[in-house]
Amino acid sequence: MKESESRVRILVDRMLREAGAAGRYAARGRERFFDIRSPEIRDAVELRILHFTETATKLGRAFRNANPLIPWDELDRLRNDLVHEYPEVKAEKVWRFLSDDLPGLVTKLRRARFPEETE
Repeated sequence: MKESESRVRILVDRMLREAGAAGRYAARGRERFFDIRSPEIRDAVELRILHFTETATKLGRAFRNANPLIPWDELDRLRNDLVHEYPEVKAEKVWRFLSDDLPGLVTKLRRARFPEETE
């Protein structure tokens, strides 16, 4: 295994760990996620999803090209939204991503192809 491939595998593993942590927080339910009296759950989930999407930006083009079923551009946009968007909009977007998109992304990442040459 080349050093660059090892680095990509480490990044993918980090994405899977962040997704798992976000999922464990979200398992407490939508009501807890949106409870404004106790924002810790939402804050934790948003931070994990930010780490997930930020790590995705570090994967090289070769890995991204080898895995075209992963919506890389959407992950990049979500990362930007998390950094720049208003909290009210961000919370709903994060919940939708968490409940609708993340489980499928985890499956795709677990089945990811690792090209011989990565950037």
